[in-house]
Amino acid sequence: MKSYYEILNVPENASKAEIKKQYRTLVRIYHPDVNPSFEAQDIFKSINRAAEVLLDDEKRKNYDSLRNLSNCSYTAHSTKYTYGDLFNKPKQSPQNGKDISLDIEITVQEAILGAVKIINIAQNSPCGKCMGKKFINGEKCSLCNGTGEISTVRKITLKIPPSIKNKAKLRLKGEGHFGKFGGKNGNLYITINIEKNEDLTIKNGIVYYSAKIAPYRAVLGGNVKVLTLWGEAVIKIPPLTKANQSFKLIEAGVYNRNTGKNLGKRT
Repeated sequence: MKSYYEILNVPENASKAEIKKQYRTLVRIYHPDVNPSFEAQDIFKSINRAAEVLLDDEKRKNYDSLRNLSNCSYTAHSTKYTYGDLFNKPKQSPQNGKDISLDIEITVQEAILGAVKIINIAQNSPCGKCMGKKFINGEKCSLCNGTGEISTVRKITLKIPPSIKNKAKLRLKGEGHFGKFGGKNGNLYITINIEKNEDLTIKNGIVYYSAKIAPYRAVLGGNVKVLTLWGEAVIKIPPLTKANQSFKLIEAGVYNRNTGKNLGKRT
């Protein structure tokens, strides 16, 4: 019979904060809304019972006292069994979780202005039934099929900072694969790919936008609508405007953190 500490996969001297953190991790894996299997439901009930006791100071104290009492009763009648035999199995060395790497693509506007993206990642976490040990009573664990791990898909909110460069890498600490036996979680590394846009380019912090106008408009001049990072704008072009002629819109480009202003946008 597993102890509550084994069910939550925490050491017996774990702090309340450590127990709460591990409990939340397991809930994300075995909650019925995420994992509707019957085995996961049983595990979910077990981790709730364990957390209810171990997160309550008085209940935990009583639980530890009962375990110690059980130890005394066995050692008093037999030299074969010890406290470790009853409640503990050989300690496993902590194993850190592996990192996860993935690429995402964003638009030029998102690269310039920043964005918030919701991404799905597949994570490996220790099996809650065999606690990552692969076997139960000498038999292959039926939940993880003897791998010691289960795979879950999680949604991660990624904040992309403004003015990010192509191929930049972002690191989300602890969002990689889960560690085993108290090991640290791996990290999540995300490579940013900025999609190509022939009409919108950036050079030295200035945004260049290619506006296509009719020949008669170039000859006669007039108002032309252009798309900026901050919405549509209207510029007035003079008569006899030549191809590739450049016009400047003040403070319609990339935000400059140092000056607190937007750099010009040329059209």
